[in-house]
Amino acid sequence: MSDTIVVRTQTCSVCGEYEVWSLDRVAVTRWREGENIQHAFPDMSAGDREVLISGTHPACWDSLFPEEEEDE
Repeated sequence: MSDTIVVRTQTCSVCGEYEVWSLDRVAVTRWREGENIQHAFPDMSAGDREVLISGTHPACWDSLFPEEEEDE
């Protein structure tokens, strides 16, 4: 059995795209069995983890939740 597994992400609700990633089989199994994603994939960026969870790409996330400008 291979050490990696091919995973298709959720479809992004903003742009309608999805991604296909090759990930560590053990980490994917741990996450799917309930381990917190940041523990299963400690070296993965928060943005990449969000793509895995919801399919929302970092740029799409930014369009949904733009940073607010500070009042002076």
